[in-house]
Amino acid sequence: MRNLVLAALASLALTACPAPTTTPPGNTGGGAATTTLVAVTEPITTATTWTKDKAYVLKNIVYVDGAVLTIQPGTRVLGERGSALVVTRSGQLLAEGTAADPIVFTANYPEGMRGVGNNNWGGVLLNGRAAINVTGGDNKAEGLADEPRNRYGGGATPDDAHSCGRLRYVRIEFAGQPLSANDELNGLTLNACGSGTVIDYLQVHRGIDDGVEVFGGSVDLKHLVITGSDDDGLDWDQGWRGRAQFVVVQQLPGRGNHGIEADNNRASQDATPRSSPSLYNVTLVGRAPDSSDPGEGRSRGVVLRVGTAGLLNNLVVTNFNDWAMFVDGANSQARWRDGSLAVKNSLFFKNPAAAWQNVAPANLADGGAAVDDFDEAQALLAPSLGNRQADPLLPSATVVTAPVFKPLADSPALVGGATPPNDGFFDVSATFVGAVGTTDWTVGWTAYPEN
Repeated sequence: MRNLVLAALASLALTACPAPTTTPPGNTGGGAATTTLVAVTEPITTATTWTKDKAYVLKNIVYVDGAVLTIQPGTRVLGERGSALVVTRSGQLLAEGTAADPIVFTANYPEGMRGVGNNNWGGVLLNGRAAINVTGGDNKAEGLADEPRNRYGGGATPDDAHSCGRLRYVRIEFAGQPLSANDELNGLTLNACGSGTVIDYLQVHRGIDDGVEVFGGSVDLKHLVITGSDDDGLDWDQGWRGRAQFVVVQQLPGRGNHGIEADNNRASQDATPRSSPSLYNVTLVGRAPDSSDPGEGRSRGVVLRVGTAGLLNNLVVTNFNDWAMFVDGANSQARWRDGSLAVKNSLFFKNPAAAWQNVAPANLADGGAAVDDFDEAQALLAPSLGNRQADPLLPSATVVTAPVFKPLADSPALVGGATPPNDGFFDVSATFVGAVGTTDWTVGWTAYPEN
C-alpha cells in the first residue's frame, strides 16, 4: 500500500459526447462492437442506469452521492487520465454483469496503448459506514480532499451491515493512475464497507498500485482474480473483519510486491476492532525468477504485520523470489502465538528463487532465518497446522496472457484442505487447497490483455 495523496478535482454529471459512434477500447467480453460514447462530467445525485448500448467515459473524479448508480451487464466504463469513480456513504453502486457479459472498467486509450506510460485511470472507490479502528471511527479516503463525500466509517454509530452496493462479474483494468504526483489509487478500494456489500466474481488487472485494498469494515469477498498489480494483490488494514474465499493473485515479470499485505493500524497496532479476516482457498503466484525491484520491493507471498490477526486456510503459495511468508513485528508475532493469526492446511513450493529444489525450511519463509526472534519456517511446519511442501502442479499459472490456475488432475492441492465453516457464506465443498479445484470458475469472464 502506498500513501495516496490525491488532489480533489471538480464535481461532475452525465452529458452526451459530441463524438458520434465509435468502438471503445478493450471491447472483448462486453458491450456492442460499435457503441455510442457518453461523457460523465458531474456528480450522479439521482437514480441513474448505464446501459450496454453505450460506453461511459469518466472525464474526472465522478461521485455517486445520495443516489444509486446501476450498471447493466455488458456495459463498458472508460476512464481517462485523472478520473475515478467514487461512491459516497450515501450512494450505492449496483454493477452486476454475467459470466457471458461482464461489466468492464478500463482505460480510455486504444488497445495496445492502455497502461503504457501514464495511460491509466484512477479506479473505483466505495465508502461505507461500517466500523474502522481509526480514532473517532471516521476517516478521510486516502488521497482525496477532506470533504464529506470522501469520508468513510460510521463514527460513534457504525453499521457493520451497511451496503456499498453489489459488484458481480466485473473487470477493472489499467487502474491506479496518479491523480497527483507520484501517488496512485488502487483498482478497487473498499472503505468501511459492511456485510451488506456484495463483491463476487471480480478481476483487477494490471493496476499501478494494489489490486484490492480493504480499509476496515466487514465486507466479504468471493471469486477474486488479481493479476499484474504493481504493488500488492490483496491488502487490508484499519480493522477488516470480513471473509474471503476463492482468491487468485498472480504477479507478472517486473510487477508485484506482496501477494497479501495485512495490517491492523500502523499508528496504533492494538487498535480495535482488530483486523481479523477469515480466508479460505487462495492461490498466490509470484514472479520468480524475476528478482528485480520495480519500486515496491521484491516479490513476497504473505506479509502479516502491525498487529493484524486473521485465519488463512487452504493457500497455495508458489514462485515468490523473496519470502513465502513473513510475520513482521512483535505484535503480529504475538497474535500468531496466541492463535488469532495462523496459516493452516496450505501448500508451499518454489519459495524463494534460491530454493528451486523443494527443500525445507528455505522454501517456506524468510530463508529459514529467524527475524525478530520468530522463525516462520519453523512456525509453519508445526504439525498441528497441516502445512505441506509439494508441487501444486500449476504449469500454466505463470503464463502472462492466458494463465490457468486449475491444478492438474494428480495435484496434491486437490486434497488435504480444511472444510470451510458452514456459515452461509463459505462453500463447504471446497476442501481442496488453493483458489481453484476441479472446476475452473475463472473461465469466460476474465481477460489478460497486456495493454
